[in-house]
Amino acid sequence: MKVLVTGAAGQVGSRLVRLLLQHRYEVRAVVLPDDPMRVRLNGLAMEIVEGNLLDLAFVERIVEGVDAIIHTANFVSGSVEAFHNNVMTTFNLAYAAGKHADRLHRFVHISSSAVYPNDSHILAPCYHPVDEGHPKRPIGVYASGKWVGEQIVWDMARTTGLRVAVIRPTAIVSDDKVLARWTVNFVCQVLRTGQKHPQSEIYLPDAEEICRELEANAPPEALCDIRDSEGRPWMQQVVDARDVAQGCWRAMEETAAIGEAFNISAPRLVAFSEAVSLIAERTGQPVVQWQVPVRWVFDLDNTKAKSLIGYRPQWDIDAMVQSALTFRQTGKEPTTIGD
Repeated sequence: MKVLVTGAAGQVGSRLVRLLLQHRYEVRAVVLPDDPMRVRLNGLAMEIVEGNLLDLAFVERIVEGVDAIIHTANFVSGSVEAFHNNVMTTFNLAYAAGKHADRLHRFVHISSSAVYPNDSHILAPCYHPVDEGHPKRPIGVYASGKWVGEQIVWDMARTTGLRVAVIRPTAIVSDDKVLARWTVNFVCQVLRTGQKHPQSEIYLPDAEEICRELEANAPPEALCDIRDSEGRPWMQQVVDARDVAQGCWRAMEETAAIGEAFNISAPRLVAFSEAVSLIAERTGQPVVQWQVPVRWVFDLDNTKAKSLIGYRPQWDIDAMVQSALTFRQTGKEPTTIGD
């Protein structure tokens, strides 16, 4: 089987093509001309095609001769340009794929958990954990673009019979990025965002004053064991890009994925106290303990993906931290746990 992967040089795409090659698929990888991240694909035995998905004629050419499509290409930005790019590239690809609906095994589209959103610092979720049945209330240009993209592929499925599956990852991390998500700087970013959104779960009118006090007591890179006024730790559930790649692969493989959307997240929700302790033990970074009146919970339930398509996230907080430290030391990210 030959698989077309868009955004192949991205943080998910570059890991996905390796996974597909490992499972003996042929791969046609699409990259933007002069993409500086193309180096991620060096040495891989696959077809690499340069072009812009905004060009419908180009898109119609690249879907010829493939058996499945996994659309990872995406600009993570709230700009008008990114909205146009994300919506129109999805339209072009789905439109071209729809012409071959009778022969295509699967069209897998990467959306985002922002369609709910599960960002409780922007809008309080209706409940925790956030599952696929949660109301869709996208906020902002990026989230709206991802929601429009989903509607495009669902419409194409209804119109042409295209076998579609959608995955919704949350807070994707790669390389060493997971290490920064438990710091004073990150905590203050979340609190300041919450201050701008009165409908958030952590709205505090004086959040700026709290952040300034925290920043006066610790450097921005210090780890932050943050808790609410009842002593409960903040929680978050980021996902490793290698697990997102696995989710894409399973959505392409399994018949049960057709016509369904799946949350793709880490093995479990992690407390700041646990992650901070783990990172501090291995790096010697300073730790500051802090208490605020609110509790941030950033979660995404992946039960459906586990039960229907056999999604098995491998990169828990321990494995992600060890991988991040290896990356900092060697400049290379392990491909398997324990490398």
